[in-house]
Amino acid sequence: MKNERKVTVLMSEYNTKEDELRASIESILNQTYKNFKLLIIDDCSDKKSTEIIESYRDDRIKLVHNEKNLGLDKSLNKGIELIDTDYIIRMDTDDIAKEDRIEKQMDFVEKHPEYSIVAGNANVFDENGIYKTTNKSGEIKKEDFAWGTPFIHPTMIIKTKDIKAIGGYPIYKRAEDYAMAMEMYAYGFKGYIMKDILIDYRMNADGYKKKKFKYRLVEFKVKYHYFRKMKMKWYYYIYCVKPILVGLIPKNLLQKYHCKR
Repeated sequence: MKNERKVTVLMSEYNTKEDELRASIESILNQTYKNFKLLIIDDCSDKKSTEIIESYRDDRIKLVHNEKNLGLDKSLNKGIELIDTDYIIRMDTDDIAKEDRIEKQMDFVEKHPEYSIVAGNANVFDENGIYKTTNKSGEIKKEDFAWGTPFIHPTMIIKTKDIKAIGGYPIYKRAEDYAMAMEMYAYGFKGYIMKDILIDYRMNADGYKKKKFKYRLVEFKVKYHYFRKMKMKWYYYIYCVKPILVGLIPKNLLQKYHCKR
C-alpha cells in the first residue's frame, strides 16, 4: 500500500492454550498489511507460552516479560509506554483477526483523523462454532455507553497520543476497556464503529454465568464515575444499577434468558 503508516498490535499473554495462541499470532503475522510491530507483554505466563512466541522468527515481534503478574490493565499500560507508532491495535491472544483487518482499519483512520477510537464487528464463537455476529456501526455518542461498552475491545485501533494523553487504561479489573473509552470521551475524543467484521471473537456462550458479583460492583462504580465525568443527563444514572440487578438474578434464570435470545 502507498503511504503506509506503521502501527503496533498490542497483546497481553497469560497462559493461553497453545492452539489458540498460535492461531491468534498467525492471524496477525499473515495480515495483508505488513508494516506493523507486534508487541506481546508476557504477564508471567508459563514457559510453554514463551517458547511458542519465540518459535516465530519474525522481526516484527517484540516480547516483553513482566517481573510479576500485573493483570491485563497494567500490562496494557506497560505496553502503551513502550509504543512509539501513531496507532495501537488491540488484540487478544485467543481471538483470530481477519486477514485484512489492519489494512481496513489503517485505511479508515487515515481518511477519518477525527476519531481517536475505531472499532469494528466480530463473529462471536466458542468450541461449537459461531453463535452470534455483531452488527453495530456508526459514530458513537456518549449516551451509547449507558447500557454497556459499545466497542468490542479487541477490535479497537486507538491513536497512541490520545490514549497516552489520558494516562492509559484506568485500573478497573474486568472493566478497564469500558473505563478507558469513557475516559477518552470525557477528554473530548470521539469514536466510531466500522461495519466490517474484523475478528473472530472467542467467548463462551455461558461466560456471563462465571462473572463474579464483585466485578458487577466494579462496573457499577465505573458507570457512576464516568457518567458524572461525561456530564450525562440525570436519567442515564438509572443504568448504573443494571450490573447489580443482573448479578442478583439467579443463574438458571439468566441462562434461560440468554438461550431464548
